[in-house]
Amino acid sequence: MDENVVSLKPNRPILSRYLESYIEQAHKQEQQLALLLIQIQRGQELATLLGYRAIDRLLEESAARMCTVCRKQDRIIRIGDLEFAMILPDMLNDGHAMLAANKIVGKLAQPYALEAGTFSAESRIGIAMFPEHAAKVETLVQYAESALADAKASGLPYGIYTARSLSKIEEAWDIESAIDAGLRAGEFEVYYQPKINLHNRRLCGAEALVRWHHPKRGLVSPAEFIPAATKTGQLKPLTWSVLNMTLGHLASWPTESGQLTVAVNIAPTLLKDELVNRVTDAMGIWGTKPDTLIVELTESGVMSQPELGFDILRHLRQKGVGVSIDDFGTGYSSLANFRHMPATELKIDKSFVTNMLVNEPDFRIVRSVIALGKSFDLAVAAEGAENLSTLGKLASSGCDYAQGYCISPPMPADTFNDFIADYTPMVY
Repeated sequence: MDENVVSLKPNRPILSRYLESYIEQAHKQEQQLALLLIQIQRGQELATLLGYRAIDRLLEESAARMCTVCRKQDRIIRIGDLEFAMILPDMLNDGHAMLAANKIVGKLAQPYALEAGTFSAESRIGIAMFPEHAAKVETLVQYAESALADAKASGLPYGIYTARSLSKIEEAWDIESAIDAGLRAGEFEVYYQPKINLHNRRLCGAEALVRWHHPKRGLVSPAEFIPAATKTGQLKPLTWSVLNMTLGHLASWPTESGQLTVAVNIAPTLLKDELVNRVTDAMGIWGTKPDTLIVELTESGVMSQPELGFDILRHLRQKGVGVSIDDFGTGYSSLANFRHMPATELKIDKSFVTNMLVNEPDFRIVRSVIALGKSFDLAVAAEGAENLSTLGKLASSGCDYAQGYCISPPMPADTFNDFIADYTPMVY
């Protein structure tokens, strides 16, 4: 490994330690320093095409290319699956940093010769300067992240932090700081999207979806607060709160027409031994029948660490809990790994379902997932069914379950109770 490269394994904490040292030295010598956050684009697409081992080789090659434009004192650290940080001390000005970013973009834009063929992968870079933009490690990283977000949003190869980005940062910080208070105040609520059995057309369960009723902002989108909760470590208490609220609601659902199931989404970062204990404890508190709870995890999340993921899922299955692989078809899993996946259900991503009636390739993917599920004795569910014609096509293709707006949008718990009581089998 080149001496410029500190780590080729994702290691975000080490970035703070190096930055602290470099900032201290730059302060003493009255020099400027640049932090570049470099993100490789098309990563998930390439992972699907090539597999994660090929992605590792691509990242190794990317680091080697960046080293060709490095000076002896520069440092490169891999901080995420597809993200690097580069520390550039002794910068003359921000133009000097932008020149370096432009060289890196050019190097990374060159085709990669991999075993499966030749591929291209663009990059985006965010730049923040010490001391011009920030004097502290955390703020410098935050400003570089803001510049990276601006570059991605604008489609430009790189962006440098400017004061006009401050309002965005302050707004994000407001969300992050308010999540903890929102949890204590009971501002988070669980909504339910009904799920029907396509064979008998009856209501069979629902997916639990968290919503945040902020006292000033109103209804805050999960697209805003889930990333913030993930970043600040608040996703764990939020998830356990949702799990307990959901099982409490499940206990009150009427069962005259049969026992319903409920699916709770679990982030890949929570796929640890603690998960089994948390689920078991919550079921014990609410007297939940194990076969009424389904844990949903994304395919890419499980496959990012298959050995650990499979072990945790096996323990859940031993407890009688169902396991649904969400967004199936959008991630990467080889059949060699898939055949050992301890799941009970595959859930076809809505990106394939929504346009399957007018887009033949999408419909072929839907049929292929259904066939794959059947061959492994797994139930198959589809999300994103927006009209009755889609429901009929899914049913005739052998799909087992479906959810979507043509059945019902997500609704609060008390409304869902009424929905259960009033539901009549759909005709499609």
